[in-house]
Amino acid sequence: MKEHTRLPDTEQDVMNVLWQTASPLSGAQIAAQLKQAHGWADTTVLTLLQRLEHKGFVTREKQGRGYLYSAAVAQRDYLPQASRSFLEKLFGGSARNFMAALNSEEKLTRSDIEELQQYLDELKRGL
Repeated sequence: MKEHTRLPDTEQDVMNVLWQTASPLSGAQIAAQLKQAHGWADTTVLTLLQRLEHKGFVTREKQGRGYLYSAAVAQRDYLPQASRSFLEKLFGGSARNFMAALNSEEKLTRSDIEELQQYLDELKRGL
């Protein structure tokens, strides 16, 4: 599998729209969703789609006077790599430092901690 870099938040917002939809979307459909969520102009969304196509995240197919856009990279393939990149850049690759930052000012609830512990226990059993 080709390794992908972590996307800027704006490009990830566009990808999230495509990942949430199984079928291809027109630029206008994508722009309408992002305009509602972020107030972005159509031209902004089209520029982001061009960047994503250049990076290999999006494909487009001519339809009438416009294009239909589809995700070329599945979310399940992108998220592990993006998560690792995030962890490396912000926390030096340390999951412990990440968890400490999450819990700064005691933001994690007991339920959050129990859920994380259960997940860690499952991971240990799988090793």
